[in-house]
Formats: sequence, structure tokens, C-alpha cells
Amino acid sequence: MTEFFIFVYALLAMFVLFAMQRNQRAQRPNPQMVTMVGWGLFSLSSTLAILMGAVALAVALGLQMPLPASFDASIF
Repeated sequence: MTEFFIFVYALLAMFVLFAMQRNQRAQRPNPQMVTMVGWGLFSLSSTLAILMGAVALAVALGLQMPLPASFDASIF
């Protein structure tokens, strides 16, 4: 399921970037929907970056976090 969400995120991000680049070359404003999707993707990326940074900091400071049962990768 994670792979599907990553695929959808990448698809939307590329669509927004290509649409904005094409509109900039044509010297016309971006449609409001493209702008809103771009802001949504930016918000999602920022939120995930902050959350993952907080988890990395917590692990670096020695916090023992319970992992899901399906997580079987060893750190070391």
C-alpha cells in the first residue's frame, strides 16, 4: 500500500511541476487547481520531513520505539 501512495505522490508532483513549467514558458498564470495541489504536496512533504526528523532525533537520543510486527529488518 505504501508503494501505491508513493507512486500517486510522484505522479502528482511531476504533473504539477510540468504544468507550472509549461505555463511559465507560455507566460500565463497557473490554474488555481494546480496551485492548490502544489501547496498540498508541499504541506505533505514538509509535515513528513518534520515527523521523520523527530523520529530520527528520538532514536539518536536513545528512545526505544516499538516496531510493527511485520517489521523484520535489523538495524545492525
